[in-house]
Amino acid sequence: MPGLTRKINGTAPLFLLTLWLSFVFLPCLAQDVWRNPLPGDRAQSSVLFQKAKKAYKNEDYTNCINLLQKAIHVDPGNRELFHLCALAMSQSGDNYNANLMFRSALTCDYNYTQCRNNYGVFLQKIGRLDEAKQQFRETIKIDPKYAEPYYHMGEILQRQGDLQGAIEQYQDAVRLKPNYFEAVRDLGLAIYEQASAGVNEISESLEKLRLAAKLVPENPMIHYYLGTIYCADCKLDDAETAYRTSLSCDPKLAASHYELGRLRYYRGDLDRCLLEMQAALKINPVYTETNKYPAVEIVKAQEFIAKCNEYKDRLADSIDAWKQVAAMQKDQTATLRHVNELIKQVRSETKRKPHSNYDPAEVNALLNKGINEAESGEIEQAKSTFAHVLQLNPDSFEANQNLGLLAEASGDLQGAMEQYKKGMALLPNFPGVYYNMAYLLEKLSLPADAGLMYQRFHEIEGKYPYDPKHIVALQQEDARRRSREQEIRQRGY
Repeated sequence: MPGLTRKINGTAPLFLLTLWLSFVFLPCLAQDVWRNPLPGDRAQSSVLFQKAKKAYKNEDYTNCINLLQKAIHVDPGNRELFHLCALAMSQSGDNYNANLMFRSALTCDYNYTQCRNNYGVFLQKIGRLDEAKQQFRETIKIDPKYAEPYYHMGEILQRQGDLQGAIEQYQDAVRLKPNYFEAVRDLGLAIYEQASAGVNEISESLEKLRLAAKLVPENPMIHYYLGTIYCADCKLDDAETAYRTSLSCDPKLAASHYELGRLRYYRGDLDRCLLEMQAALKINPVYTETNKYPAVEIVKAQEFIAKCNEYKDRLADSIDAWKQVAAMQKDQTATLRHVNELIKQVRSETKRKPHSNYDPAEVNALLNKGINEAESGEIEQAKSTFAHVLQLNPDSFEANQNLGLLAEASGDLQGAMEQYKKGMALLPNFPGVYYNMAYLLEKLSLPADAGLMYQRFHEIEGKYPYDPKHIVALQQEDARRRSREQEIRQRGY
């Protein structure tokens, strides 16, 4: 009977393991040798255990399991053998037998907290959350000063939507183990999530994430999270530093390239936005998924590339990019209509566009040279290069913006504003020039003027790129100030 044969063969490994446990584990109990192996057996078990640990470290889980089965045969009361075997089976995907091994380890020692915690993590991984919570609670009951189960309990509560409960568990984990990186990180992110809902202050979240960055400074994701929260708090300079630090830790973190490019777009910097978006799209999505990094929405990155090329008057490149955007959209109508408008614009400009007095290729080469010099810290050389661009093409938006950027970076905010004004006059339809100017005006302690620029940006773009609470508060404060001034004028004092 072929069907019956297949069924028997499919359950043979489980049957054999159960049979093996029955013939080895139970007789040992009856003979009272479970907890008292012979000295020679214990020595043999120890050798096998050390080899198994090495195999586990090398991710050779099959060999690790085979070695541990031999060790368990001669030393069936050793909790560590069952525990490591459970971990190896879990890693190899044998969840059923991993579960049996965890239970066997805890039968050897009910108070084996490390194993019980790992058993909870295993149950959490396979989606048995209520059972996992039960194991974590029991672990805490056995050892209230053991930080790990509090952290994992917080993970489950956050996953189930109990954000406040998760925060309390993370806080307990950090209280018990102040250098617990994962707990500090997730506590900061959970507080940020509450702050986004208006419950907590962002400053508290930043405090925790800064501590996490000190604990593991080479972790790229913690700097990525810091950048995200700095953006929400309208601290764009700090956000840029965080994203750049993230990329110094891992240049292939696509999400940091994307967010840095997006930030530069709103700072009026078309060239660096282009460079970062292109870098993000070159990174293999498999690498992103393998490292559990945030995924980049390809269509949004492609939209930024299309917009930047359009504002830079590279219409052929912009048309190609918009076509790629359309290919990824369900409703392509608006995008294809815009493509047709750009095609008409290209044809119209080809007929009537006068011959320029400069070589566009030379200007682009100089712009790239200046950007590279600025990125390398060669500030004076970069200034000279951008000044040369303006000699060739006084209407270069990119040269004016980059000179403004360099002036701002060196602390010359008035000089930066003059350059940004020129850029704004040259490209008045680009929303980034208004957001950038608003941010500079805030630095100059001109909140009313900044509020007006943010409003101008909103009129073009339709929404703010980051959390608008800061901008709304800025505009409300200006409205209150104007109201007070009007009252004083009416009263005469």
